[in-house]
Order: sequence, then C-alpha cells, then structure tokens
Amino acid sequence: MSEPIATYTQQYTVYRHDGDHHGNVKPGALLRYGQQIATMHAEAVGLNDALYAATHTAYVLAKQALHIDRTPRVDEVLTAITQPERCKRAVNKRITTFYDAAGNQVAVLDSRWVLIDTEKRLILRKHPEQFNDQWAPDVPFELPMKMVKADPADCEQMGECVATYSRCDMNGHMNNTRYADILCDALPWEVWDQGVVQDLKIYYHREIPRGESFTLLRAQTAEKQYYFCGQREDKSAFEASITFA
Repeated sequence: MSEPIATYTQQYTVYRHDGDHHGNVKPGALLRYGQQIATMHAEAVGLNDALYAATHTAYVLAKQALHIDRTPRVDEVLTAITQPERCKRAVNKRITTFYDAAGNQVAVLDSRWVLIDTEKRLILRKHPEQFNDQWAPDVPFELPMKMVKADPADCEQMGECVATYSRCDMNGHMNNTRYADILCDALPWEVWDQGVVQDLKIYYHREIPRGESFTLLRAQTAEKQYYFCGQREDKSAFEASITFA
C-alpha cells in the first residue's frame, strides 16, 4: 500500500464555463474542484476504483459547507490544498482551501465523507484495513455546519427537479455538486445582481437515482439567506442553505 500523504495540492483554472453572467465562479464549480482533488488524493494513496470494487465500498458525502472569502473570477488560477482527517464516528472530514495567485485564501470547503457497503447500503463504522491510517490523525479546523431551517409547510414549492443525464455521475445518481447548481437556478436573477455567495451548506439525506425526481422547496430565512429542501417519496432527500454577502 502507498505511504500516507497528509496533504495534496492541485491547481485549477476557473474556465469560462465555470463562471456566471458576472464572471464570478459558480459555487457548484468550487464543489467540483473539491470533489476532484479528493478523488485524486485518494487515488494517490491507493484508494481507487479497484479497491472499492474488491471491498464493495464507496465514499459518499454526508454534508459539506463552503465559505467564500473573496469570489474568484473566470480565468483565475487557483491553488487548492486538501487535507483529510482519519475516520471519527464513521466520518472522514476533509478540508480543502483555495488560494489565489498572490497566496491569499479565497475559499474553504469542509466536506464530511462516509464509507458505505454498496451491497447492504449501510454506513461502515469500521473500515476495511486497506483504508486505515491514510489520513492525518486530526485536522483541527472546521466550518460551522449548522443551518437555519424552515418548516416545509412554510416553504414555497419551486417545482419538480429530475436527476437527468447531465446531473448524474458514474454511481448512477445525482452528483453531489449538481445540487448547488439546482439551488442557484431556483433563486431570482435580482438576488445574483445584488450580492455574491458567502456560505453554502448542504446535507445529503438520501440519494436521488438517475431518472428520479424530487420536489424543491424554498424559504427565505433572513435578509440574505435562503433555505432549500428536496422532498422525494414524502421524505427529505437533502437540505441546504445559501447566505449572500
């Protein structure tokens, strides 16, 4: 097995298709950079598709929080440094920090991963030995994960959303980063003209298989804050909040 690598670094260019109508990076793009560097880091220490297949396991996201200090622009080159923490109470925390060309922190992503048994669809509290001791014993930094919620009865229905081809990944369900795109689409244009995203939080409760749909609910919980809930089969599939600066 490969030696543990405490941190992993990768550069990303904010391509034009990652920017919005103001030239600001879309929140979903930052989540996709974070997902990609997590995958590359895992592969660098031997946690790859072959191992997942052999152990009947897969990493899935339980929740994540994104804080943006300064919104990156299209064509910027960002340096991402990621550092995961060993499993604690069945959860692996991973902190990914984005820096600009001057070395200033522009955003940080706190993602919480769980390893599941793909046959029993259960979260593994005890990981197979191949997964042990790959990450740092402790990563002391974390972002606030608590979100302000609204009662579904007080939310506005924003319509049905479908786990379409472009929203799904190789696991056959809607990719975790695509939720952010759906949330952003559900906000009025004037919201985007009046501010930029400062904080984004998403809790993933139940996966949404390809071709399946959910009802999106939205409520404004503060002057610059919105709560979202995706309901499928009378249960919550996910919850999220977006706070604007």
